[in-house]
Amino acid sequence: MDRFDAMRAFVQVVESGSYTKAALQLNLHKATVSQQIQQLEDKLGTRLLTRTTRSVTPTEEGMAYYAHACAILQQVDEVESQLRKGTSAPAGHLRIDVPVAMGRLVFAPEIRGFLERYPKITIELGCTDRAVDLVQEGVDCALRGGQLPDSRLSARRVGDLRFALCAAPHYIDQRGLPSTPEDLVLHHQVGYVLASTGKVRPVTLMREGLKVEFDVPARFQTTDSAAALNAGLDGLGIVVLAEFVASHYLTSGALVRVLPGWQCPSLPLHLVTPATRKRAARVQAFMDWAHALLLRRLGSQMDNH
Repeated sequence: MDRFDAMRAFVQVVESGSYTKAALQLNLHKATVSQQIQQLEDKLGTRLLTRTTRSVTPTEEGMAYYAHACAILQQVDEVESQLRKGTSAPAGHLRIDVPVAMGRLVFAPEIRGFLERYPKITIELGCTDRAVDLVQEGVDCALRGGQLPDSRLSARRVGDLRFALCAAPHYIDQRGLPSTPEDLVLHHQVGYVLASTGKVRPVTLMREGLKVEFDVPARFQTTDSAAALNAGLDGLGIVVLAEFVASHYLTSGALVRVLPGWQCPSLPLHLVTPATRKRAARVQAFMDWAHALLLRRLGSQMDNH
């Protein structure tokens, strides 16, 4: 067994969620990919993937191995690329756009590591919750949540971001804790205005295949996720927050979960670049680094693919 080939096969299966799709991406037979994964599991002495008739998902051990495998393969690819190109390293200016909370809590605290790894690259990090037009605004790479109808974009799926329905304890003291989803219409929410529709996002909950949706009244509305967090902490209403934003406040008690028996729909996350451009080495380097960063920092708050 070639360890690196097996590692690449495993990473591709995790990212595509399918042996068949992984085999197509790798230009291999499905049986070859399956054999590589089996040999890898035998070598490690643990199961990495859970297989059903419909899907393939990584186990807890598989997700840990996936994060390390991505980092190792990235380093190998970088070394091989530099050897092929001589001593040249990725260089130039990058314009990046990420959602506000991602920029402040995930990317900004870690960006020094990227710049130290690639000393010839400079970065302009834009933080906005609107969907920027990458082509018109000259953005090299963006992190985008939701579906991607724009055919001008090339995308890499990095996972599904989970959300939590929360409220400040003093709001609950005043208004009571909802016991059913139907109780939500008797409450206020911190309204998050979707850039795609210009309307307040309804509160959507799921449990055991059942999906319900309510237009909860909102006395305060915003297009800014940071403002939504602050309003929720101030007790202006029930608020839907990304798990990676809410987790600290839930642990400290500044927020409590509302209707914990129900789940908010997760949001697919993609790193996107303009499909009309050939992807520069500096853009590819950033995408690989950002993908590994998101897995490392948000692994427990994401459903990974």
